[in-house]
Amino acid sequence: MVKEQKIETMKELAEVYSARLVPFKTGDIIEVKVLEILNNKIMVDVAGFATGMIPEREFSPDMSEIKEGEKILAYVLTMENSDGHCILSLRRADKEKVSKILEEKFTSGGVLTVKCADANRGGLLCNFGDYEGFLPVSQLSSSHYPKVSSGDKEEILGKLRPFVGQNFQVKILSFEPANNKLIFSEKAAGDIVQQEKIKKYKIGDELEGEVTGIVDFGLFINLGDIEGLIHISEVAWDHVDDLKELFKVGQKVKVKIISIENNRISLSIKQMSPDPWIKSVEKFEIGSVVTGEVTRITPFGAFVTLGDIGGLVHVSELGDKVTTPSEVLEVGKSYKFKVLAVEPELHKLSLSMKDVKAETKAGKPATKSIKKTKEK
Repeated sequence: MVKEQKIETMKELAEVYSARLVPFKTGDIIEVKVLEILNNKIMVDVAGFATGMIPEREFSPDMSEIKEGEKILAYVLTMENSDGHCILSLRRADKEKVSKILEEKFTSGGVLTVKCADANRGGLLCNFGDYEGFLPVSQLSSSHYPKVSSGDKEEILGKLRPFVGQNFQVKILSFEPANNKLIFSEKAAGDIVQQEKIKKYKIGDELEGEVTGIVDFGLFINLGDIEGLIHISEVAWDHVDDLKELFKVGQKVKVKIISIENNRISLSIKQMSPDPWIKSVEKFEIGSVVTGEVTRITPFGAFVTLGDIGGLVHVSELGDKVTTPSEVLEVGKSYKFKVLAVEPELHKLSLSMKDVKAETKAGKPATKSIKKTKEK
């Protein structure tokens, strides 16, 4: 006859009968009923099987909302202590619930709200429940991106610090609980909102905006409910070296939408006025001979100014035996060139010197370079 095992504790009961009798185990999140709330602990009924205790160190941040007689979720830390109580945690239950939420949002690509707790030179440290994640500068929306032209890390940090305490709508780029890795993106979360706002704009719209940031590569412009960027190449028809000499934050400017791609609006100031290059180049005919001054020599050719128009002569167009432009050209000196091609949309005027030499040697007269102005 087999001797019947004597069961004296909850732990032994769980080991012997397992889930057949005890419907929970260490590590589970279970529903318990609050019996008594004390200063340093909460006593609960654990599924009618035992009395449970939640010590103060395992309290939840939302303790103010818990009332006696209420059913709450708790995490099982220990099936039974020396006093016969099941030890539970609200804090761990919260973390497990938060972990499930983060996993679901990461998988589905959903948006959640996080709170910025601190800032460093690389971005923002944001909390969601007991989890801390990182929101890199590169993943901030354009409205929050630190517009610092110098790239100075301390200046960037100064722009980020005011965000501490603020909430951000983000998506999860990476979630690895085992490695404590949680990366957020405000830029990705803003896609849906941005898509709705951007619908009312179209390429060619002419608007008034306000300069909100000046960086080396362009201007950030607030259009009211959305922000756009003017690349430095779209500021003026002439070359611009320093945007800060021409613009100030808060300045109103007239702009034109030239591109809407990937939820980003690209703007232009220069396209609000006619391209002066197009007008100036109309007087040059392909095949005509012009006189131009060499302004710069490079290994592949030379840049030539023809009054208010610039042209380019490739090294292959300088002569059959010329290997470097400096063999036949000198900066500051003027030479005759033949117009090979005019490409207005590219602002490109291609020139040749060897064709002029060949025609001169053959005794052919030089072709006129400028169109005659029609008599009115």
